Amino acid sequence: MMRCLLWKFTFILFIILIAEVRSVHSQELNSRFSDSLFQLYAETTTPVSLERPYYIIDWQGQQPPGIKIIRQLGEKTAIISLTDSLVFQPLKQKIHISPANDKWKLSSSVFEKLPSDNETAFILVATDMTELLRLLKVLINDLVIIREDSPSNSIVIKASVAFIKEKILPLAQVVFIDRLAAAVPEVSIIGYNRSFHGINALDYSLPGANGKNIVAGVKEQKMQEADIDLVKRVVASPIAATNTTSHATVISSIIGGAGNSFYDGRGIAPAAKFFPSTFDNLFADNTGTLTAGNVTVQNHSYGTVIQQFYGAEAVSYDAQAWQNKNLLHIFSAGNRGTEAAADGRYANIPGYANLTGNFKMAKNILTIGAIDNKGIIPAESSAGPLYDGRLAPQLIALGPNGTSDAAAMVTGTIAVMQQVFADSNSQQIPPASLIKAILFNTADDVHTAGIDFKTGFGLLNSFEAVKAVQQKKYDGGSVVQGQQWTRNITIPAGTAQLKVTLCWTDTTAQVNNNKALINDLDLEVVQLSNGTVYKPWVLSTVAAADSLAKLPVRKRDSLNTAEQVSIWLPATGNYQVRVTGTLINNSPIPFHVTLQTDTMNNFRFTSPQHTSDINRQENSNLDIRWRTFVADTNTTGNLYISYNSGNTWEMIKPSHKIYTNYFSWPIKDTSSRALFRMETGFGNFYSNEVVISKVIRPVIDFFCTDSLGISWNRHIYASGYRIYGLIDSPYLKPLFTVTDTFTVLKRSIYPQQVFAVEPVLSNGLPAARSVAFNINFQGTKCFYRTLYHTLLDGNLLDLVLELSAPSYVDS
Repeated sequence: MMRCLLWKFTFILFIILIAEVRSVHSQELNSRFSDSLFQLYAETTTPVSLERPYYIIDWQGQQPPGIKIIRQLGEKTAIISLTDSLVFQPLKQKIHISPANDKWKLSSSVFEKLPSDNETAFILVATDMTELLRLLKVLINDLVIIREDSPSNSIVIKASVAFIKEKILPLAQVVFIDRLAAAVPEVSIIGYNRSFHGINALDYSLPGANGKNIVAGVKEQKMQEADIDLVKRVVASPIAATNTTSHATVISSIIGGAGNSFYDGRGIAPAAKFFPSTFDNLFADNTGTLTAGNVTVQNHSYGTVIQQFYGAEAVSYDAQAWQNKNLLHIFSAGNRGTEAAADGRYANIPGYANLTGNFKMAKNILTIGAIDNKGIIPAESSAGPLYDGRLAPQLIALGPNGTSDAAAMVTGTIAVMQQVFADSNSQQIPPASLIKAILFNTADDVHTAGIDFKTGFGLLNSFEAVKAVQQKKYDGGSVVQGQQWTRNITIPAGTAQLKVTLCWTDTTAQVNNNKALINDLDLEVVQLSNGTVYKPWVLSTVAAADSLAKLPVRKRDSLNTAEQVSIWLPATGNYQVRVTGTLINNSPIPFHVTLQTDTMNNFRFTSPQHTSDINRQENSNLDIRWRTFVADTNTTGNLYISYNSGNTWEMIKPSHKIYTNYFSWPIKDTSSRALFRMETGFGNFYSNEVVISKVIRPVIDFFCTDSLGISWNRHIYASGYRIYGLIDSPYLKPLFTVTDTFTVLKRSIYPQQVFAVEPVLSNGLPAARSVAFNINFQGTKCFYRTLYHTLLDGNLLDLVLELSAPSYVDS
């Protein structure tokens, strides 16, 4: 017994000693960090007095009272402003303090590789914009004022590097200077697949969830207003770019294309409208202008250079989000994932901390990474962490042209979520914190287990996110300092996973601050039967590649405005969700919580949903997808197909691991019905029945002044063909139905320029309609296609006339 007690005592003493060593080591590291900051920013040759506008200080224990922090450099180190001698004298005796030089005002690479006579655009952040503008106007002969941004107290000017260093940097009214970077679209990684994110399930399983009455902002260049998938849905904008680009058109089509061209031209929110604005202005667009345009979500598929600091643009977006808590900004993470930051805390770590643009360091926005159509994270997709260790990107999505298109996928999904919420809440737009919490909570875990700096909370699941809004799987409230909000929940037997996500909108931090978070809330889930506390998942923020790649651990999160607790195979019983106001500087802080439980051994096919999901001419493989939860990743099922509505079955993949939720099937070269079945140990499950056949391709037989002839190939199951036209609506409309494989339209009755044909199937299944075509671009004239000649010997001509429809010619 004595030996046992002695062993326990020795072990406890050892733990205490280790803790003390770690504490001393941590204090030494903090002390060295503070000393290095002092050496960098202190004006050591200048005596300490109230004659200087700014000082660098560090302290031990509690933050000294009565100081005005201009920029927090570290946990115990800051640049401050002092004007009161009553505060100054006692402060001088108790802390390490020195007048500050002007280096602390500069972003990390503001003057990098710029000669002194180079004229460049710079961002100046002011303590008082009015006073700084007055001073700049005195110096107007040496500079050009380009733009003002009140939310971030910023003024953009163009001037020489020498002028900035000599005349602007010393001004007391200037607290931050950054070089203005130019925005460029982020393109070129991968291809398109509508089986991702449950998009086709959203199309066909949740009718009416289409983004109606929502206006999505698209900030970059202008989209092509005459594009047949966007026509009549681009809102007039006073801040639109003057030039039109295909990139902006593609982005808008992914967000909410009408699908007039074909099914792959159908966006996630096909009833939404678009509000263009130019990315020549990298600050948040004027709130009043966005409000007047009814913009509730804005897409930003562009970037600048890799930047790792909380700059003026980040402040601008956070300020706007704090003022308008329903407006949500979506940014592409960037396509520079193979590169490393040149400076900052995470400098020179390839593959990490390489988001493009300091506006992506904001905390109230979403940044989106890319995944390719084979489920692989492209190396080019930019990764986190953000400059202070925060999680980024927060989500990943399919990017047909890189993270630009991935961001558009999320923007379209949000437009639908906003519409569905508004439809059941008197047309009120949901708070951005609610939308973010649902997106994070319904995301599918990919890449590594739990959150990570490549994929954030996981892969966007549009169908589950919209369904969670419909089913009101959310709650919320507000807390003040020290207050706790609780909600009790019961977990039934057979639950595979409990997932809870907390999200809130935060006020702005000081520009170039060491840490962005101001108001800190904390999430916990408590198992009431035994008192077990589950804390949120947190990643290592140590600046080393192996540390940043580590799996998350459960601990308190003091960095992010979103926290998530997930419990795999939770015990049946009662649990309590707790949200605590740990550090609240702006009371009260509203928040939202979303809760989701997934049932073990359930199964649902999510693709194919419709015949349009199968197009062998475009893709020889069909992505069969499902959603399921099984306890053992070795659990398998047998995948079958029936070509006769389930009378007989053909196995296409035995013993397939179900947890993958995916199988790529080489489409059989046939024309038939198709029904899929997954045979498992817990039941048989069936897909929607679809049709495998070639998509019909109409041709113009003749195009005359008074009439138009169209014909097409016969469909094996068709009893008729529905003709569509586009003229006075944003969407194709059915005109009439015929039983033949051709039709002649009188132009006086049908003046449309764009047509499509859809088979009407005798078996009642949905069919895939044809690609829409513009009759003016088909090269067919009135009864002839071409007339050409070949010169023969003896000055003879061989005339060749190619008729488009000889059956209609009588002479």
